[in-house]
Amino acid sequence: MDIWDNKRKYHQQIPEPHPKRISTPAGQRLSVILENGGDPQKKARDGHRSSTRKSGLLTTAALGDVPRESTEGSSGYSYSVWSDGEKFSKLRNSKQIAKRGGWKRIALIVLILILIIVAVAVGLAVGLKKKKSVDDTSNQASPAQSTTSPNAVNNPNNPNNPSPTAPSSPSSTPSSFPLGTYSLVTFLDTVQTNCTSNPATWTCYPYTVYNDSPSKSLATFNWIITSSSGGSYQISSTDNPFSISFKNADMELLDEGQDTERYRVQMTQTKTVSPSEALTRDNAAVECAFDGTSLQASLYTKMAKGYPDTEHGDPTGNPSYSVWPFAVRVEQAVGGGEAIPSCYKLQNGQHGDQVTQGLEAQDAGNLCSCLYRNFRTPDPNH
Repeated sequence: MDIWDNKRKYHQQIPEPHPKRISTPAGQRLSVILENGGDPQKKARDGHRSSTRKSGLLTTAALGDVPRESTEGSSGYSYSVWSDGEKFSKLRNSKQIAKRGGWKRIALIVLILILIIVAVAVGLAVGLKKKKSVDDTSNQASPAQSTTSPNAVNNPNNPNNPSPTAPSSPSSTPSSFPLGTYSLVTFLDTVQTNCTSNPATWTCYPYTVYNDSPSKSLATFNWIITSSSGGSYQISSTDNPFSISFKNADMELLDEGQDTERYRVQMTQTKTVSPSEALTRDNAAVECAFDGTSLQASLYTKMAKGYPDTEHGDPTGNPSYSVWPFAVRVEQAVGGGEAIPSCYKLQNGQHGDQVTQGLEAQDAGNLCSCLYRNFRTPDPNH
């Protein structure tokens, strides 16, 4: 404010007083109105909205990986990205998933899980099927088969053996039985030499009886059974140096339908023997012939065999063909008499001079025999 100073003849500016501050609440509100020039409530609302917008923009900018989707309207209301129908869109556009391989990796993991589940299910199904098959097989076995093996039926040392001649029907019997080629695995049971004055002239392969050695007494016959006219059967032997050879001998069925049912073979041949000791002073090779030797064989179709018992140390015999699945009895026998035996020196594989020294004829009732079988006592023919 300017005033004229008459004494000093110039204008003097008088300082204006400072505006007064109102310390009351009403005065403070009035100051706000005067300073801002508007309604304080409206300013507060506008300040709040501005703060909210800034906060939302800052939050969205900070997230960076969440797109802002909204629906424009008169109200300006914005839907959340996690609202219905939009959750999958957010997950699809997530950078975290993109960083870890994206949907291809997720699909691969899901595929691996499915394959594992399928493999486990298949494994369980196969295991259950095998177990069921084993259980069915066990249930189909008869009580006798589940407790007693065919080899144990005729074992005299078995305390549970009800009968040495109990019948048996092995499941390995071929559909064409008895046709075929069979190995008859037997043991040498007994030897008799009464038909000759020199026991060395009668021998039985393998030269050791069962009572001396069950393993060393093993002998195998390989025979062939064929059919003939009228529905009957014939049997032939293979080359066998220790046994009598024969061809197309008739087989007779005895005791049909009974436990002792068997095919019997009977013939007369000449048995050739190489003596176990020297018969001449010069130790020449000698061969003796027993004319009229009888070969009798019984091939049972129901009675179980008991040898070889491999579980108790018996050898298998290394059969060349299918083993005859039932009991077998083979016997070679000849009675004493004139020229029993007839022995000759061998010269270049041919008969030379006859050997008579120490070979006196014996009575016809005195027998020489070799008995083979694959079961122990009692003998069904005795």
